[in-house]
Amino acid sequence: MGKTDTEMGKRELASEARRKLLMEAAITCFAESGIARTSMRDIARKAGVSIGNLYNHFPGRDDLIAEIARMETEGLTGIVEEVAACGEREQAIKTFVTRYFAQCAERVSAVLTIEITSEALRNPVIGKLFSGNRNMLIACLTEAMALDGPEPTGAEKQRLRQTAGLVLDTVEGFALRVGLDGKLGT
Repeated sequence: MGKTDTEMGKRELASEARRKLLMEAAITCFAESGIARTSMRDIARKAGVSIGNLYNHFPGRDDLIAEIARMETEGLTGIVEEVAACGEREQAIKTFVTRYFAQCAERVSAVLTIEITSEALRNPVIGKLFSGNRNMLIACLTEAMALDGPEPTGAEKQRLRQTAGLVLDTVEGFALRVGLDGKLGT
């Protein structure tokens, strides 16, 4: 006898809730102990599940990091959409900087940035997961900087893209310092 749609829906909801719980536990463990020092057993213990249950959802630590990348993409997509809805350059850039800074300056986000960057330096697969997010942000900011003006030429587009990369690095660096220090110091 097969499962009804309702039973399947409940199972999928329960599975999704379990994945969310596991991700929250993984993020907490990674932020508290570091990625390299966090074992799958630590994550299972933090989530209050068996190690087998964790492995059913995430076969390894890299799978958890890949899920963090997917979650980050989701969050950044909201920022990109908000910036795209701005009709003029100054508002678009201000929206980008304000929203992205706020996201990056959260303490857990700042710590995870350091952890994931460190992991990405050792593991190019991890680096590739997050490089798409950076490219998306640079493209968003490049488009925002080109608003209200004539269509940029090839060389102008390249300069805008380089400037967008520098602005992104500046926002991330300042947000990282604020996230780790907990204050808007000078």
